[in-house]
Amino acid sequence: FVERFDAEKGAADTERLKEVARGGGSLMVFAEGRFRRGAGLRPFRMGAFAIAASARLPVVPVALWGARSVLPRDSWLPRRHPITVAVGEPIWPEGEGWDAAVAVRDAAREQILRRCGESDLG
Repeated sequence: FVERFDAEKGAADTERLKEVARGGGSLMVFAEGRFRRGAGLRPFRMGAFAIAASARLPVVPVALWGARSVLPRDSWLPRRHPITVAVGEPIWPEGEGWDAAVAVRDAAREQILRRCGESDLG
């Protein structure tokens, strides 16, 4: 987890994850930051994409279709519902800086948006 409300702690968490990635570890990141029950693809947080660019590692976009129906708006109790998982093409950063991270984020978002079946709230 990356601390979102304390900038200093969040930066330290991001540095720790960069080291995990550089050391060959795999990271799974939900770029929207947190689960919300209302439909629509929300803006992505930059941490995962900055880590990928810094470590020169690919991002593999994964879209979930139907996940919000498992936890509907009117209840915290999960329901049975089929979920489709679509794995996109790896996206390699073209550099290590912020611009490379933004480009990877935008490319990943485009792939996920095509496959998630939700509107773009970004």
